Amino acid sequence: MAPKTTANKWSDVQLAIAAVSMTSVLAFWNMFAGPDKVRADEKAAAEQQALLIPTATATIEAPPPTPMPTMPPPGYTILFGGEAPKPQVIVVQKSNGGGGGGGGGNHEPPPTNTGSS
Repeated sequence: MAPKTTANKWSDVQLAIAAVSMTSVLAFWNMFAGPDKVRADEKAAAEQQALLIPTATATIEAPPPTPMPTMPPPGYTILFGGEAPKPQVIVVQKSNGGGGGGGGGNHEPPPTNTGSS
């Protein structure tokens, strides 16, 4: 087995430091945020109860909200583009090479010999 280079050893040390630091941050976060969360939930529930005051007034029902269209109306452009890309259709026509009698598909005339050998 070949010995490790110095760069690999340093990257291993950096990786270990990063792993320990992230683990400790999450552990301390859970340790100290737990009791505060319970207290915050109790405080929020008490504030909600204080805000809710029962009244004897008549309630007026609001009409149901109309759904908003999800697509932009015609004439508007979408951010990062205008019209949607249109597919391109490329048609390639191949010739069959003609009728019978050929046998090889190569219908070029044979090269002419100039006799310069």
